[in-house]
Order: sequence, then structure tokens, then C-alpha cells
Amino acid sequence: MRALLLNICLAAALAGSVVACARKEEAPTKSGLVTFVATVGDIRDIVPATGALMSMAGADVRASRAGVITAVLVTEGQTVRAGQVLATMEDPGRAAVEAEASANARSFSASLEEAQIALRSARLDLDRRRTLQRGGFVSAAAVETAEVETQRAQAAVDRARNQHQAAQARLMSVAAQAQTSDVRAPLDGKVTLVLAKVGQRVAPEDERPLFKTEAADTDLLLEIMIAETDIARVGPDSQVMFTVDAFPDIRNQATLESIGTAPIREGRFVSYRAVARYDNRAGVLTPGMTASVELIQADSRNVLRVPAQALSYRPPGYVAPLSDAQRKQLMKEYNNNETYVRAAANGMEYGRHIRNGTRLVFLLKDGKLEQREVRIGAQAGDYAEILSGISKGEVIVVRGADERSR
Repeated sequence: MRALLLNICLAAALAGSVVACARKEEAPTKSGLVTFVATVGDIRDIVPATGALMSMAGADVRASRAGVITAVLVTEGQTVRAGQVLATMEDPGRAAVEAEASANARSFSASLEEAQIALRSARLDLDRRRTLQRGGFVSAAAVETAEVETQRAQAAVDRARNQHQAAQARLMSVAAQAQTSDVRAPLDGKVTLVLAKVGQRVAPEDERPLFKTEAADTDLLLEIMIAETDIARVGPDSQVMFTVDAFPDIRNQATLESIGTAPIREGRFVSYRAVARYDNRAGVLTPGMTASVELIQADSRNVLRVPAQALSYRPPGYVAPLSDAQRKQLMKEYNNNETYVRAAANGMEYGRHIRNGTRLVFLLKDGKLEQREVRIGAQAGDYAEILSGISKGEVIVVRGADERSR
């Protein structure tokens, strides 16, 4: 019941929020009904806003290790590929580190070889003692002692092998660091700032980056700031058109991706941030350009239109039709309360129209009301576009005698 009554409340709220059409286009009848002759006109709702183009992605590039810049290989504005070397580096202490790692690897390799030789000797001694024991020449205690020595030799080999593997890993790490010491581009794009200089000492923790890069400009983001007074007129389906100061006569189209819900306050002014995506494969526009934006909720020209208020008009006592099965179910659900049943029926009908993109209107013909279902298109301000269901010149009831223009 709550869900159905919520639908009714929603319908009433929507009806109450629509602004009535201009009085000069309405005509009261003798019965007091206010009517409108369906005519052809424009339905436009365009929200102006400001914006700025931004790159899809960017990165500050720093050194991966401490060192000294030996060469800078790119300039500002240059296009680069991911992994491309931007600058080469040299670490004065690198040679000593590499030498130490290499020496440790050789030392542990020799230790492993010595341990393996000792293990082979211990195994041979064990086999010899077992043979002599079978002939009665060596005691069981002597064999047991040889077994313990063999186990100790095996443990020494395992320990030496682990140390050798660690030394090899360290050597490989040092070699890898030497190979990746150059400063490289993190992504395909353009170098927008070069701060690196030959002879400069750098480290990963440096505050200033060596380079700034931005992703390839095949796609750009358009950041749009929408005034608080206009946010209710913008929706996910709004069309985005914009111009930039560099090319004021060229209108560009972007695709709206998101509308923020967090208010951005600047003094007394409140705005909301929206983001649109712009296909910049032509490469004409660049990040940082400011934009004059139009968010178009409706822009239909020369269409059949009626006052939006007419879509919510219902004659006094109107009850949406129900099948016998529906009425029986609702009467059972609401304990035969006719008031609740009528409200539920009207709510069900309104929900069906919302889902189908249709509405119910009432025509006035020969002094009598005629019910008609219409399919609607764009809605903006005072008017709604009629796609089908009525024709130009037909008289539509806007509101009843007891209703005031809102």
C-alpha cells in the first residue's frame, strides 16, 4: 500500500511543479474549464555554463633512484611513448655496489661447491661403513655416527644453497636497477614540463618532478561548472555543446558522463561540477582551454505541443479503469476501502504511463470530455511535445474550474 500511495504522491507533486502556460494561449469555457488548442511551436531548455578542457590522465615523473642526470633527451611539447627514455642517470656509487654483489655471489657459489663436496665424501664414508658392518668389521655405532655426519653435510649444503640463491638474487636486483635507472615516460602522451638538467643530483623523494606528462589527447575531459539555480534543469540525457575562445565559431559536442552532487562554494555562489568526454582525435583542442558550454535538455523546433499542466489534469471523480481481477485484488488488499482502491488504481495507471513514455489527456469536443492517451517527447518550461495521440487544432483541457494557475 505504501508503494502505491507513494506513486500517488509523486504524481501529485509532479503535477503541482508544472508551471501553467501563458494566459493568452488559454481559453476558459462556459463550464470554467481552461483549454488550449494544440499548436506547432518550439520547446527549448538550454542551460548556460562555463567549463575547461582537461587531459584524461597525467603524471609527474621523478627519478626511481638517487643519482646524477647525465643527459636530457626530450623537450617540452614532444610526444612520447610509454617506456621511452626521457633522461639518463648515473650513480657514482653504483660500481662499488655491483662489485660487492658480484663478489658475494662468487663467494657463496664457492661455499656451496665445498659443501657439496663434503656431502659426497660423507655419503661415501657411510656406504663404506655399512658394507664393513655387514662383514662384521664395523660396529653399528660407527655406522650411526656416519649417518649423523651425512645429515650434517646435507644441512650444510642446504644452507649454502640458500645463501647462494640470495646472493644471486641480490646480483640480479643490482643489475636490474642499473637497467631501469633511466627516467622513462609512464604513458603515451606529451611532455608538458621539463625541469631536469644535466649534472643535477636527484632522488625519488625530491619535491619537484623532473618531467610532467599528459596522456595522448585523443580524448579530453570537459569540466563543467553548473550554477545552483540551474542544476535541476540538467539531467543525464542533457546534450553538451561548447565553444572555446580560440575557435569561437566552431561548436563542439561532448558526451555527459557524470553530474556531481557535492556543492562547490565560492563566497556566496554555489555550483556543481559535471564532467563530459570530448573526442579530440582531430587534435585541434588542447588541455587548459576554457569553454562556453550549453547543456541542452530540450531543443525541439516546430513540434506539436501542449501545456505541460494538461498532462496532469483529471476530471473530478476520475478513477483509472481496472480489470475485474485487479479490482478484486485491490479490494481484498485494502479491506474494501473504496478510497484506497481508487488511489491505488490511479497510482498504477500513472506508473504505467511513466514507464511507457505516455500520458493521459482530456479533449473537449462538443462540450464533452474525451479521454486520449498520447506519447510525449521533450518537456521544458511550460510545454510538452506530443509525438502521437492528438492532432494540431484539437482542444485540450489544461485545468478545471476549481484549479488555479500555478
